[in-house]
Amino acid sequence: MKLEPIDPQEFTDFETYSEKPRTQWERFLDKIKPRSAAMRTTVLVLFTVFFSLFMSLWFFWRTLYLPELQQHARYLAIELELVNNPDIRILHRDTEVDIDTWLKNRIGIEYVTDPREFPILEDKFLAEFFTDQIEEKLAKELGVEKVTVYFKFKPIPRIWIQTPEMNGNWVREPLKTYTNYSVELIASWLFGVPILSSVIILILVRQMNRPLRRLQNAANNYSKTGKAPYLDTNHGPLEIRQVNQAFNHMVYTLEQTERDRRVMLAGISHDLRTPLTRIRLTAEMLPDEFFREGLIYDVDDMDAILNQFISYMRDGSDEELTDTNINNLLQELVVQFKPLDIRFEAQELPVIPARSLSLKRLIANLINNAKRYGAEPIELSASHVDQYILITVADHGEGIPPDQVEELMQPFVRGNSARTIQGSGLGLAIVKRIVDIHQGQINIRNREQGGLEVVISLPIPTPEDESHSNTIDKIKQTLSGHF
Repeated sequence: MKLEPIDPQEFTDFETYSEKPRTQWERFLDKIKPRSAAMRTTVLVLFTVFFSLFMSLWFFWRTLYLPELQQHARYLAIELELVNNPDIRILHRDTEVDIDTWLKNRIGIEYVTDPREFPILEDKFLAEFFTDQIEEKLAKELGVEKVTVYFKFKPIPRIWIQTPEMNGNWVREPLKTYTNYSVELIASWLFGVPILSSVIILILVRQMNRPLRRLQNAANNYSKTGKAPYLDTNHGPLEIRQVNQAFNHMVYTLEQTERDRRVMLAGISHDLRTPLTRIRLTAEMLPDEFFREGLIYDVDDMDAILNQFISYMRDGSDEELTDTNINNLLQELVVQFKPLDIRFEAQELPVIPARSLSLKRLIANLINNAKRYGAEPIELSASHVDQYILITVADHGEGIPPDQVEELMQPFVRGNSARTIQGSGLGLAIVKRIVDIHQGQINIRNREQGGLEVVISLPIPTPEDESHSNTIDKIKQTLSGHF
């Protein structure tokens, strides 16, 4: 069976979707809207709460307070007319009653002429919002241009009115009903409702986001280590339980696939190598030298392809992380590939947690590619740049066309110059897979002085990451000890 090269597009759909260019409107929305779902939900609920408060205030103002103020302004106009019009008389049982005394006894209105009792006018934004409405209505009722109305809440709520014909005097009226208004109650309603709503929504959103965060951590853990814990499906909202159940089913399916892969690896390693060994032994006993050498070459080619298949499927994800000295690892490879001309000078590097065997296989594949498709000497180096360790493998060959770089990273894809050489096209694919497991990056480019250069960037864990992971491990040990 002939293996056709796999379309690289099938392997780049994810990158294409992830790097999909965003429109200008989408970028603008990304800047103004919160990123987390918790903050978006909180902002949406607070907007609803404030909108409800605004509509409530507007409703009460239009249907209750404004009509009440206009009606009170009309009563004040009648009272002022009684006070200021000397021609009005009030008779009680044929006895004339003093208007000022009667208004004071019946309504509480007083005509104040003593300057010592005059109010000291102060700007009060909230009070002026109401007094302006009374002044406007009262001026219309009295037919004058300007009326001054002033609220004074201490020691008792009173309203002070002054018209031009009073010659600087004031009329004051107690507002006994305003003593029922509580500033604390109004402030609690205006500010307490949004604050209480914020606290409640934050608690609810946190309870909803907590299982999502567990799901995110489990997915990230699986992408890094190939292992993930099963999530709880007995508690929480129905939607979260369904998502957890789907995630658990996915993890189970992946684990089953991993078990099948191991069985297949064992079958390939055992069942195919045995007949290959018999074929090689038979070929060694053939009398025809030309036919014998050709058959042995084909058997070796099949064995090499089989090794690459097994290396590709055994990507090292099941290998534990260990403290690795990159210099020691590279020095071992230099010794392993003798008498190949490999030039390497060790530099001071930090020890990093890595999968040593996988990294060794990765660099060995790059050296093999440089030996097969390039030319000696092969330059091998490792350096520490910022928070990365850069491993470089360079040869002195002809290089490759730039448009073939991405394709060569895909399984079963080989360059035009490698068609007649042993191999299956999995060498760089194995490299790419191991680099992804280490959360690194790979860069392939042609050198100006000739040859191909491959640079592997491996991230160096920061102390914060290590302390964070140590803290999580301690919490897990504590919980497991208690429960």
